[in-house]
Amino acid sequence: MKYNILVPVDFTEISNNAVKYAIGAAKLLNTGIALLHILEKNETEQSATEKINNLIGQFSYTNVPLKGMVKAGNIYDDIGATAAELQSGLIFMGTHGLMGMQYVMGSRALKVVTNSSVPFIITQNSPPINDDINSIVMPIDMGVEEKQILTAVVEAAETFVAKVHLFVSKHNDEFLENAVKRNLAFSKKYLAEHNVSYSTTIASGEKDFGDQLIDFANSIDADMIAIVNHKDDGIKNLFGASFDQNVITNKHNIPVLIMNTKDISTVGDIFQVFR
Repeated sequence: MKYNILVPVDFTEISNNAVKYAIGAAKLLNTGIALLHILEKNETEQSATEKINNLIGQFSYTNVPLKGMVKAGNIYDDIGATAAELQSGLIFMGTHGLMGMQYVMGSRALKVVTNSSVPFIITQNSPPINDDINSIVMPIDMGVEEKQILTAVVEAAETFVAKVHLFVSKHNDEFLENAVKRNLAFSKKYLAEHNVSYSTTIASGEKDFGDQLIDFANSIDADMIAIVNHKDDGIKNLFGASFDQNVITNKHNIPVLIMNTKDISTVGDIFQVFR
């Protein structure tokens, strides 16, 4: 049995919700899930193993193969390393405050993502409503990274039979606006060539683009937002310094697919691993 999905767990309801999201995807992708717990200070391997076995028992009714892994180490290095070891295609990780494994707030979450060659789906503090991923929102700006992530978005749309919603930034500067238009034209052409259904919505430009993106995704009941980790390798975040952090911890609890720009060249293999 392949375990192409990895879920870090700290036995809180937040990480349990991440497991629930992963189970929905695993059913669609016909794969198993590895549950990883990184030992915390003064925690014994025996007690952690008992907890992870109990967790597996809680989800036995789903008939999705689950296996537990307990490791000593740190979350920044060992989550990504374990995913690579298992040849996982995706990591589902929950977000919450400074609790448990403390991998979930701001730069902590982004640091875990940055240290992994495997993309993440960051889940929020509420359980999934259903197992389907029918709609994916992707921001369009003037950065080349947004064009490159299209490969992953197309793979996801084809895998889940989802519609892609392009949410386009608006600029008063003519040079920037022309760059956005070029990226939008490229994106529409790429999606059409791959027979992916899509829509286009232009931001008003009246408030922060990240806030508009999140509210738009909520207004259409989006199942996922897809972004690049702009902080990776010191790349300037063209959307604003806090864009990535605000999206992955969004107020509407929408899961977020996020990956590093350095891994864009091989991003086409993300969902291929499940086929």
